[in-house]
Amino acid sequence: MDLQKARKEMQKVQKYFRDEISKIRGNRANPGLIEDIRVDVYNSRMPINQLGAVNAAEPTLITVQCWDKNNVDKIKKAISESDLNITPSSEGDLIRVPLPPLTRDRREELVKVIKKLLEDAKVSIRRIRRDFIDSLENDGISEDELERGKKGVQELVDKFNKEFESDFENKKKELISI
Repeated sequence: MDLQKARKEMQKVQKYFRDEISKIRGNRANPGLIEDIRVDVYNSRMPINQLGAVNAAEPTLITVQCWDKNNVDKIKKAISESDLNITPSSEGDLIRVPLPPLTRDRREELVKVIKKLLEDAKVSIRRIRRDFIDSLENDGISEDELERGKKGVQELVDKFNKEFESDFENKKKELISI
């Protein structure tokens, strides 16, 4: 494993972390909240974003403009049965998903969720560092090259951890602010 490969692996972890925290609702409605919910249609399970256009129409409202009117009830049912505790309504081929305001307890719970995502990301980065160092040690390189490799990968780990912390703090501020 070379340093560029380690960097790419860390970037994948970073992308996953950012995608996951972006799905967590703050003060504004986020289409990512429901677009990955799976719906039983056409003899398969498809995400909502493949069945209609998902938009944040207002700060507390997500809409789904269904492309096939026959799927409206199935999409509504999937949203209702999700663990989001939201009740959609429909008008023709448009589904409205009103989001209730976040309570203080729910905000604190969401901060704990993103904290766990942060810890998982850091663990993944440490695993990548360990794999990189193991591969260097197995390559039989000189002590100097081994130390340079360890120093280089540690700089990457520090850089990514700092970015993770920054992303976490920004999301935390978004969740806590009213």
